[in-house]
Amino acid sequence: MDWNQIMDVKIRSYQYHSKMSQLIQSFINQKRNSGYPYNSSAQILSCFDKMLVDNFPEATTITPEIINAWVNYKPNEHQNSLLRRISPIRQLSKYISGLGIDCFVVPGHIPQKQIKYEAHIYTKEELISFFKIVDNLSDSKGSPYKKYVAPVIFRLYYLCGMRLSEAINLELEDVNFNDGYLLVQEAKGWKERKVYLSDELISMLKEYNQIISFLLPERKYFFPTNTGDKKIGKATIDNWFLEISVIAFKDIPLVGNKRRIHDFRHTFATERLSRWVEDGIDINQMYPFFSRYLGHTHYTDTDYYIQLVPTFYSTFNSLMTDTNNTVLPEVIDDDKE
Repeated sequence: MDWNQIMDVKIRSYQYHSKMSQLIQSFINQKRNSGYPYNSSAQILSCFDKMLVDNFPEATTITPEIINAWVNYKPNEHQNSLLRRISPIRQLSKYISGLGIDCFVVPGHIPQKQIKYEAHIYTKEELISFFKIVDNLSDSKGSPYKKYVAPVIFRLYYLCGMRLSEAINLELEDVNFNDGYLLVQEAKGWKERKVYLSDELISMLKEYNQIISFLLPERKYFFPTNTGDKKIGKATIDNWFLEISVIAFKDIPLVGNKRRIHDFRHTFATERLSRWVEDGIDINQMYPFFSRYLGHTHYTDTDYYIQLVPTFYSTFNSLMTDTNNTVLPEVIDDDKE
């Protein structure tokens, strides 16, 4: 895998129809003129705009009532999801206030601090058992393509460290078989990126694509639903993971925290860093490219994985001190203030 590849950026456009639409669009333009695609926040702002049209059609500025409605817009929402929804609105309110318009600026304590999950690093035994079940799935009436999709998509999570939504959102045009990479269109943060694949994984994706293209020739998404007109849902992948886990881990005691799909990403990252240290590879040279490969906009996000490799923690600390303090520039996250 070549870690020196460059990521591409694609700007996504949304329509705004509320009486604050011009303010919202000018705010987004300011962000993009500063060099940030601001895609995920623009999408959130389009939902905010729709709420204004539906519930506050005459509103020309942000009020406490509007913020209260936005906070409660999705009942029973997870704290972290709420945080992602509030952040762009807080930035928008600061922008409007900065223009001299009377506006309620969302306080920093709304919502509360993001919850940090503790990772579960899969053992070799767990991985072997899990993929043994995945590779031998039988036909399923409810999910007829499960036996084709599951072996591929779960390998993308483990072998490439992709996020759950990133693999699900892949369209056919995002898969470049000739050059061996995936173009991640909906990356978290402010840049899209290319995820390069091993030859073995490329061959597996080609074989999968031939089968699914024959069964669903008109599909748009690389991992489609049974009808082929939509992308497979997160809930479906979660259910598959739970079903497979019950069988794969029944005789393997759980050590540490609960197993999750996202922990395949954590396992990928820690294994890669560990291997580089063992092989004597210059971490200072590789670290920026690895952070980019993972889709991080802050190197401190990549630093998190150092803490998950206790065997090499002291080595990493000495290797990375100078890198994070002098070599790596500060990068502003799309959704951070």
